[in-house]
Amino acid sequence: MSRIRFVNGFTLVEVMVVLTIMLFVLSAGVLLFGGIISGQRLRSGAVLVRSEVLAARVKAMESGQIYCIRCQIGGGEIIVDCILDVHFTAGLSSRSTSRRFDVYGESDPFEAGGFVGDYTDFIIRDPAGASKERGTQFVKLPEGVRTADLIVLPEERATFYLGLTGNEDDSMDGEMLVDEEIDNRNVRLGETNSGDKLWSAPIFFYPDGTCSTAALLLKNDKDQCIEIRLRGLTGLTKLTETIDANNYNGELDIER
Repeated sequence: MSRIRFVNGFTLVEVMVVLTIMLFVLSAGVLLFGGIISGQRLRSGAVLVRSEVLAARVKAMESGQIYCIRCQIGGGEIIVDCILDVHFTAGLSSRSTSRRFDVYGESDPFEAGGFVGDYTDFIIRDPAGASKERGTQFVKLPEGVRTADLIVLPEERATFYLGLTGNEDDSMDGEMLVDEEIDNRNVRLGETNSGDKLWSAPIFFYPDGTCSTAALLLKNDKDQCIEIRLRGLTGLTKLTETIDANNYNGELDIER
C-alpha cells in the first residue's frame, strides 16, 4: 500500500503576517523600554540634584562660606559655586591674608577677575566666568534630562547678594510656594543670560545651615517631569513622583 506524505510549510502570506506581528511587538517593546530608561534617567537626575543640594549645604556649614547652585534653564548643566562675604567668610575678604593664598594660590579670583558685584563687601561669580580652575564645580544631568524651570522665594539676604534692594513687598512666606500663585518676577530674581545660556536664579546655602526656599522642575525627552522642592529653614528636599508633563499643575513653567 502506498503512503501519502504531507510536507509542512508556510505560504508567503503566512510568513509576512508573522513578520509583521514580530515587528509590531518589537517596536512596542523598544518604545516601552525607551520610556523606562528615560524615566530612570529622570529619577537619577532628581536624586543627583538632591545630593548636590545636600553637599552644598554641608560645604557652607563646614567652610563658613556661602555657596550657591545655579541650573541652566532648558539645559542639563548645573554649577556649584561659593561667594565671598565679610559677614560670613573670616579671613577671605582681604587680599593680603595667607588664608586666601592657601585657598586660591596664584589663581586668586580677585586678581583673575572671576567675580563681579555691585557691593564692596560681597562678590558673586558670573556664570560666564566660572571655571574649574577658579573653584566652580560643574555637574551634568543624565542624558536627555534638563531643567525646565527653577524658582526661588525671595528673601532679604538673597536680594542683598544679588545686588538688589529688598523691601517688604518682596518678602514672601515659604508656605506661599504651595498655597498661592507665585509672582513670576519675584521668584526669578537673579535669573540671567550669561554667554549663550540662560541661568536660573541662584539657590543660596548659608553657613548657619539655612538656604533658599526653592522649587526645581526636571523634564526628559519623553515629556515626563519631576519636581524637587527645597525648604529653606531645614534644607530638606522632597521629590515628587514621575508624571506626564501634560498632567503637571504646579507653579513652574513646564514649557521653558
